[in-house]
Amino acid sequence: MLLLLEDAKRRPELFDWFGAIPRREIEDWLLRHQLELPPDIIELWHVTGGGDVFESETILRPTVASYPNGSFVEDDIESFNTDHATELNRCGVYVFQRGVFLSAVRLRDQYFVTLTKNYVIAEWFSSLDEWYANTLRAEFGPRYGLSPNDE
Repeated sequence: MLLLLEDAKRRPELFDWFGAIPRREIEDWLLRHQLELPPDIIELWHVTGGGDVFESETILRPTVASYPNGSFVEDDIESFNTDHATELNRCGVYVFQRGVFLSAVRLRDQYFVTLTKNYVIAEWFSSLDEWYANTLRAEFGPRYGLSPNDE
């Protein structure tokens, strides 16, 4: 199970999920947008649909049949990536998280990355667990009693 989901079980009040997305709808969405993304982000969307994490972070939600565009206007992954397309295309990334910083998938190698305010890749991680442990959990975990030993 993903570390992010384990933390959500430990401290559910810190995670406000949008709602699970059927796997078939995620697959259709990926085909429609000609995207290839890592299986762990797909699993997270399947289980949670994305949502608000800790006090300031949002894992953006794909627009799928069960939640048509407009249901999550502020947290719509396509709109965010379209609005910032010039900068993001230059980096070759697709943003999936926004908040204190931006996180994305680097499309050429499927690494999870964080971006600076100038859209420069700051860090990269090989999995969603590694990304979460070294970014959101490292930043917010100690404040909420999620220690590194909980992994």
